[in-house]
Amino acid sequence: MITTKAKQNIPKGWQKKQIKDLLDYERPDKYIVESDRYISSGIPVLTANKSFILGYTDEKDGVYENIPAIIFDDFTTDSKFVDFPFKIKSSAIKILKEKGSDIDLRFVYEKMKSVSFPTGNHKRYYISQYQNMDVVVPPLPEQKKIAEILGAVDEEIQRTDEIISATEKLKRGLMQQLFTRGIGHTKFKKTEVGEIPEGWQRVKLEDVAEVVMGQSPVSSSYNQDGVGTPFFQGKADFTPSYKTRVRYWTDQPSKFAEPDDVLLSVRAPVGDVAINEMRACIGRGLAAVRAKKEVAVQDFLFQLLLSLKNELNSKAQGSTFTAINGPALREVVVSLPPTDEQQKIAEILSAVDKKISVNQKLKDKLILLKKGLMQDLLSGKVRVKS
Repeated sequence: MITTKAKQNIPKGWQKKQIKDLLDYERPDKYIVESDRYISSGIPVLTANKSFILGYTDEKDGVYENIPAIIFDDFTTDSKFVDFPFKIKSSAIKILKEKGSDIDLRFVYEKMKSVSFPTGNHKRYYISQYQNMDVVVPPLPEQKKIAEILGAVDEEIQRTDEIISATEKLKRGLMQQLFTRGIGHTKFKKTEVGEIPEGWQRVKLEDVAEVVMGQSPVSSSYNQDGVGTPFFQGKADFTPSYKTRVRYWTDQPSKFAEPDDVLLSVRAPVGDVAINEMRACIGRGLAAVRAKKEVAVQDFLFQLLLSLKNELNSKAQGSTFTAINGPALREVVVSLPPTDEQQKIAEILSAVDKKISVNQKLKDKLILLKKGLMQDLLSGKVRVKS
């Protein structure tokens, strides 16, 4: 029985229901892929977590085609809305469909994503707990309108994400071209790693940059209260747009990075980079790389180090926790163009980075927009008309 207080919290025309009143579930047994030797195209093989599409298969039998559907991980309660035929990787996945013609599946999916459900123990949740969860739902026309609005934002997020992915792919191709063939060269000379343009040199990193390896202060000396010197521990302090973000401060700073230094992650994951924007203490997970006069601009050094990620990983040592040490890092050999060409390469790649950054910021704004819309629309705080 719903109390008077609970009734007051339910928007007019909405009803309190349980997930099992809205959705039927199906076990995935008939749709589980037989081989995990995935191919580059075919029927997508799905999981409900962040990976989503694990790969593709050419298996024709047992393809789920009653779309759209929700796939639900019974252990984590992660879910995905799927509107294309698919196969499943894990028996832990449940396939959910709307129960009755008065339910909009996309609306229920968004409602599920808005609900915080605690997980911890490694057990199956759907039948024992999740399907018994209470939710409030509007009439079907309002469900459809809410789903349409949230779906439109999702489409914009996906389009922006595709632009980011395409631009990142473009940049990888440009880096490969510019750091091996240069700009407009017709003459090349042979080296131990293949041909490089005439006028370029093969030099050690220590010849063109000062490398400062980090040293972590004792754990009791750093804080999250803004007291002392900014302290960067590692890759977790880098943003997607190659900047730094301060999470900790310390009153016992040791090794320092200066403004405009390139910070390089030297512990797993090795090779990630960011541009430092302030004087800060750096921990063992980082090195500060500072250009010498042989490098025209710090931006070129940043792009050069970014291009070396695979090579730095190959030089990292350790079985469970890989890292590259100072001597090995300083001995890394790079191809160095003349300073005027360094400038041009840096300008080209930085322009691409700016496009990626603009679209990343747009994506972040869209994600925040959807979060706000979900809070307003799925609670009934803001009503929509069909």
